[in-house]
Amino acid sequence: MESAIALGVDIGGSGIKGAPVNVATGELVAKRIRIPTPALSTPQNITDTVSRLVQEHAWQGPIGIAVPGVVRDGIVETAANIHDAWIGFDARTHLSDALKTPVSLLNDADAGGLAAARFGGSAAGVVIL
Repeated sequence: MESAIALGVDIGGSGIKGAPVNVATGELVAKRIRIPTPALSTPQNITDTVSRLVQEHAWQGPIGIAVPGVVRDGIVETAANIHDAWIGFDARTHLSDALKTPVSLLNDADAGGLAAARFGGSAAGVVIL
């Protein structure tokens, strides 16, 4: 069985990082690329940077994006370390349309917790989300 690969992207206050990930094992299958987060971290500026990251990986396929804010059904409800224009923004639809591929969107801490629960990393064996 061929394993599924998705591009994982982490939007951070100082950098946007991304790499293709084997979603069955959690392992990176190519080198991680980091691009500084734009000083004005509006949705469009971040989208342009994520698009650049996608191009640098020559990526075609699904993308999972972690953002520093509360996300419900693709809508960003809070903005930590990113521009307030994200609040109330339908980021999943915008990013899917702009990148022309399916995008899944999740809070960055939730993404880390889910990864730890699925692939390990919790020294105590407990993960709290």
